[in-house]
Amino acid sequence: MPLISVTQQCRWWLLLLLVASAQAFAGSLELQNGDRLSGEFISASEDSVVWHSESLGRLTISKGDIYNLQTTKPLKINGVGEPCLVQGMEAEHLVYSCGDDVVPRRVPLVSLAMMIPFQKYRTGEATTLAGRVNISGSYARGNDTRNDWKFNTGIEYRKVDWRHTGTFEYASFSSGNSQPRARWAGRYVLDWFFRERWFLHTDARFGRDELRSLDRYYNVGTGTGYQFWENNQTALSMTAGLVLVADTYSVPDNPAPDFVRTEERVAWRLGTDFRYKLPLGVSFFHNNEFIRSFDHGEDWQLVSSTGLNSVLVSQIYAETKLQYEVDNDPQPGTEREDIRLVVGLSYEW
Repeated sequence: MPLISVTQQCRWWLLLLLVASAQAFAGSLELQNGDRLSGEFISASEDSVVWHSESLGRLTISKGDIYNLQTTKPLKINGVGEPCLVQGMEAEHLVYSCGDDVVPRRVPLVSLAMMIPFQKYRTGEATTLAGRVNISGSYARGNDTRNDWKFNTGIEYRKVDWRHTGTFEYASFSSGNSQPRARWAGRYVLDWFFRERWFLHTDARFGRDELRSLDRYYNVGTGTGYQFWENNQTALSMTAGLVLVADTYSVPDNPAPDFVRTEERVAWRLGTDFRYKLPLGVSFFHNNEFIRSFDHGEDWQLVSSTGLNSVLVSQIYAETKLQYEVDNDPQPGTEREDIRLVVGLSYEW
């Protein structure tokens, strides 16, 4: 009799474990149009949620179409190192608790760049890779002789809380029979999301700019950033921090007595990055960066880029942008302001 009782208890415990396991993978998704989808949460990216429906199979659903999301799976949410449990949604906010949270967190669903099951995070899954290549230029003969062209490429690799961005640019400018002047630059940016929308920002650059009489330069900076939102439709982020600026200038033909070949300074930096997708496959973007020296208040720089991207075919885009640069303390023989209207083609993936 005791043996039978123990066997029955084991069966009951096994049944409870099976039920709990089934519940752990249960969930429901309610859409803005009132449809309800029972199934499992798979993952979420900047603009969509991947959901496995019991009746329709694997679906990719825009975050803007989601009214409520329920899942009992522990999730890894960007910026949080502990497993999080979703309690549902209140308007556009996802409500969830992580670790020992006493008060639930409420964050707009569209601002959470990545969510995956915590088990997948433990096994090192969930990465994204995106990139672009852009070529632009102008050619003129007759009353004006010009050969201007520019090439730039960029790549972004993201793995949950870490975002790596690398860019490279090369440009050549010539007018009349003058010797072409070149500028090139490389940049690497590392962002670590330590909260859902807050991230530590590290930025390193190096290059050469003959238009500004710079033989070479490098900038190394660090600070914090805030991602207001990020999805397929629109994104806005802001960064602020300190930067070490080191410039080596070209030696002029007749240098002034106080000419300084190399200059280093510590400055503070503020930057913003905004994009918005308009109808008919057109996207608007605007980003700017302001750098000001601590020691010399009149020594500051502003770099701004504003433009439109429009789809030509598939992943090929036409790009038109206005670049505006100000060096408030330029080298002798160079202008304080530069304004360029650039038209080119880009390929994105």
